[in-house]
Amino acid sequence: MLPRIEACLAPVRVDVAHLARYRELCATQGDPSWLPIAFPHLLATPIHLALLSSGGFPLRLLGLVHVANVIEQPRPVEVGQGGEMVTWLDGYRDTARGQEFDLETEWRDRGVLLWRETCTFLARRRAGGRDSPRQRPAEEPQDTGPVVTSGFRAPAGLGRSYGRVSGDWNPIHLADVTARAFGFRAAIAHGMWALARCAAELPAERLAGAVRYAVDFRLPVLLPAWVTLQRWEDPSGLHFTLRDAQAERVHLKGQLRTLGP
Repeated sequence: MLPRIEACLAPVRVDVAHLARYRELCATQGDPSWLPIAFPHLLATPIHLALLSSGGFPLRLLGLVHVANVIEQPRPVEVGQGGEMVTWLDGYRDTARGQEFDLETEWRDRGVLLWRETCTFLARRRAGGRDSPRQRPAEEPQDTGPVVTSGFRAPAGLGRSYGRVSGDWNPIHLADVTARAFGFRAAIAHGMWALARCAAELPAERLAGAVRYAVDFRLPVLLPAWVTLQRWEDPSGLHFTLRDAQAERVHLKGQLRTLGP
């Protein structure tokens, strides 16, 4: 069993030029005085990489696949916010396709929680089973509201562009030849780019309060690609799926809901 491993970043500082590049690449919307909901993940990337490349972490950093992500924020985080970030992992799960683990991160300022994230990763076996062992919803959410559809492009050089902004240089994103070494037919889009780009398609006011933004990654987006976002409401929140250009194959499923008091 893997013992708890932890890393800390303090003080947290936002580089406004870096933030501007991120906003452009992810087409983010909303009040410019607030950070996009997924941007703090980039601030935590140095400590994520330090933890995952440390001697105490027994899995290979290269080739890790991001399979799910949950972000919670009590309120939008201001651009000038300080404080510290702590990230940790505590064990992993053996599955049919490899080892799966949760990387937890919290951003706090003087004890007050500003932002929280759980990233779930998979270290794939070369000869793993076909189906992911992770729990999937047995049924799709019911479309109780009208479906709103939009589309956007994931260009050929996206992996390198997002790598320069995020610091995530996983070879599965950079080029077809390096992606094939890890079992993919072509370079794939970063999961966090897809997550952020989907958020940019949602109504900005829905991200302006205390929210939980959860994404379950399904099929990778092979670059280049045109993708289709479909969103709808039901009593549990705002649901969305990112699909291929024909709206048939599902790349990710997500939900945005308001957190209670």
